[in-house]
Amino acid sequence: MPYGLYLSASGAHAQSHRMKVLSNNLANVDTPGYKPSDTVLQSRFAEMIEEGQVNSGLGGADDIGGGVTINKAETEFAMGPMKSTGGKTDFAIQDPTSFFVLQRGEEQFLTRAGNFVIDATGRLKSANGAEVLASDGQPIQLESGKDFQVAPDGRISQGGNSYELMLAKPKSLGDVSHLGGNEFKPLAEFDLVPEGERGVIAGMLEQSGVKPTAAMMELIETSRVYEANVRMIQNQDSMMGTLISRGLS
Repeated sequence: MPYGLYLSASGAHAQSHRMKVLSNNLANVDTPGYKPSDTVLQSRFAEMIEEGQVNSGLGGADDIGGGVTINKAETEFAMGPMKSTGGKTDFAIQDPTSFFVLQRGEEQFLTRAGNFVIDATGRLKSANGAEVLASDGQPIQLESGKDFQVAPDGRISQGGNSYELMLAKPKSLGDVSHLGGNEFKPLAEFDLVPEGERGVIAGMLEQSGVKPTAAMMELIETSRVYEANVRMIQNQDSMMGTLISRGLS
């Protein structure tokens, strides 16, 4: 494959991947607690440099860049805007590095989305149906149909029972993996947020961290760069066809 064609194809592939990430961010602009992903592109060395046959920085023909390579997307954990809902089972965390803990089956998940609901059996669950855990590691079970109170720190009381929402604080944000939507998987053991540092607000929700205008502008820019790479592929293919036809004539 001609080197220029390879570079253009590499660029088109990278921009196509970037468009998918941006489109997914825009699709979650109204998802509570959603954290956008950021595409990481990196320039690549030429093949001979990667194989150790030539040293980089010599400025020769073999020192030409090898296009771009796609690294793992990074999650932007900046705290999203807060919205007052007044809902008794809506909660927001003021600390950007803490998460609610959910359980589905035997697996635990983390989320920033506090738009919880109470099902017909009195269980407190996430919008996706996962059970919301209390600080003792057990699902929060209320008596269905009976009134309950919510303290400003997110403590739920009903009769003589009291439930404190479990708040997890990973030792590093690199210890959580984005599963899509507003759920994360813990990759290592996490700490629990101690008393006095539990910044939970009842009756509010953290909104999506996506900035729609900026994301749309970036998507338009990415689309144009992708189209430019595709045109370069077409031009180089046309030139190769012309050269081949002249060589055969």
